[in-house]
Amino acid sequence: HRGKGYGRALLTSLVERAQAREVHVMVGGIDSTNAESIKLHEELGFTHSGTVTQAGYKFGRWLDLAFYQLTLTTPTDPKEG
Repeated sequence: HRGKGYGRALLTSLVERAQAREVHVMVGGIDSTNAESIKLHEELGFTHSGTVTQAGYKFGRWLDLAFYQLTLTTPTDPKEG
């Protein structure tokens, strides 16, 4: 199902729902070699915020976990606690 826009539609919907719920930050954890997912996140405004090296073992190798975050303008009236 790659290349059909499903991932973009899903991630866009998640961002919209987060905004509606007044979430302030969204964080995505992505295999650091997954260039297509990283590109999609960056196109939607996410920025790289850190990497955990050798966070998991899969496919016979250690994988690094890259974190991407999107800071939203919500909530409009933040409260402590």
